[in-house]
Order: sequence, then structure tokens, then C-alpha cells
Amino acid sequence: TEYKKRIRFTHLPPKCDITIFTITGEKVRELSHDSYVDGNKWWDLRSYNNQEVAPGLYLYVVETPNGDKKIDKFAVVR
Repeated sequence: TEYKKRIRFTHLPPKCDITIFTITGEKVRELSHDSYVDGNKWWDLRSYNNQEVAPGLYLYVVETPNGDKKIDKFAVVR
């Protein structure tokens, strides 16, 4: 099997949206998480148009339906 490049968001609330941005604020991808059992969400490091994202710093926002937000960052290194 081919090694798949992906990252995992952990300790997520049961229902939330994860929006990923470049450091300049361009939206890269939006992911939905909906699981009371599994607090993880995997992302394949691909943008909306299915292109692999470039190495660099990214911001992400985790937002719940009631408006709670967490903003953080991560780096993609190749």
C-alpha cells in the first residue's frame, strides 16, 4: 500500500467544522466532524481542488454549532 500523507485532528467535540487556512488567510479546506464515539478527524493534506497543499504554516478553526471556537496552527513539512 502507498503511504498516505495525512494529519489527524484530535480531541474534537462531537459536532464541529474544521476550516483550514493558509497563513495569508486563504481558505484551503473545510471538514465536518460528527461523531460521539471518535474525537478524531483525518485530513489528506489536499485542498478543495484536490491538490496537495504546499509546505508551510497553516491556521485552523474548530467551530461547534453553538459558536464555540478554537484557533490554532500547524506546519506541513516535506
